[in-house]
Amino acid sequence: MYIEELKEDFENEGKQQSCGDLCQGPPVAWDPKRVFVGAGARALFYPTLLYNVVRNKIQSEFRWWDRVDEFVLLGAVPFPTDVLRLKALGVGGVVTLNEPYETLVPASLYH
Repeated sequence: MYIEELKEDFENEGKQQSCGDLCQGPPVAWDPKRVFVGAGARALFYPTLLYNVVRNKIQSEFRWWDRVDEFVLLGAVPFPTDVLRLKALGVGGVVTLNEPYETLVPASLYH
């Protein structure tokens, strides 16, 4: 299984950067709304994850992932116990659009 972790600044890799006039202004202001939304998202992640796991066990029509195409599975965050099953299904890579705290499988398990 192939996994690649992208760096935060992957768009500017190998390019010389100059901030010019942008560095002269005051630092970026602290946005309390953004901080509270981020904290709320972190606080609600595990309760909603637990809800979805229980729902997956109770309701047979609620699947953790579905086959969209011959080569594409679309689903929720994989657990470490899912890695071997995904490999058996022929999954060769995982694309995650999660926040770092939502990634439950360390990259080393995919190798």
